[in-house]
Amino acid sequence: MNLIYNMGAKYLVLIILLFVSTSANATTLTCGLKKVTVQGNQITKIEHEDGTVHTGSSVSKNWIYDGTSIKHRLLDKSISCGNKPKSRGEIIDELSGKFTEKPSLYGMNQQEAEQMKAYTTNLMKTDSACHLLVDAAKSTSRKGMFYVDCNDKSSNTKRYWVSENELKQGIAKKATAPISESLAKEICSQELKKRTNNPSTYDPSLILGASNRAIERTGRNVVEIEFKASNAFGVEGKYIGRCILEGGAPIEVTIRDR
Repeated sequence: MNLIYNMGAKYLVLIILLFVSTSANATTLTCGLKKVTVQGNQITKIEHEDGTVHTGSSVSKNWIYDGTSIKHRLLDKSISCGNKPKSRGEIIDELSGKFTEKPSLYGMNQQEAEQMKAYTTNLMKTDSACHLLVDAAKSTSRKGMFYVDCNDKSSNTKRYWVSENELKQGIAKKATAPISESLAKEICSQELKKRTNNPSTYDPSLILGASNRAIERTGRNVVEIEFKASNAFGVEGKYIGRCILEGGAPIEVTIRDR
């Protein structure tokens, strides 16, 4: 009985030692702007620039570590690794400098890319809501506008909208934010009223028939309001209006029957 107990105890100690040894061999590296945990030559964890963390098979199947750098299976470029974390200045330089390497990837020309580099550099230095730059590009839907997406220190994403003139002059902007529920409903209601055939017959249900959804990431409010209104022939109909507001400004207003 004692023999069995002693053998079991030895195996338990062996397992614990093996676990400790394996854990001790795990190394955390800085690869570009990524924090990478390596076990032997296998990557077990990656914390990306935007704060997202990948572990398990999603990492081992897609990322390779060769002892000095990491590489994604779909990318040609390797990212060198080291034990020394990058300074804040190095992080800012690397994130803001990507636009000038291939401006066309971001819908910009070379001059715009240079302006965006300077703009985002200043943004990361002066605005806490832009602790880390996530993305930026020239808008394909809003003429003459650029968007900048940033993460704060808690990895909450915020969007900035910048005009050509603001980008050129480096005019600092605050991140776009949703407005209050009451104001969002009021603005949407006004927009719906303007779009009815007989505005004087517009009768909204702003208490029981209205909803508001705030989207912090893009600074939008999505508002829906039930209302009644008469058509061109004086016949009353029931409708649902939907507004998408960005920073309080309507960017999409639709009406459908209910």
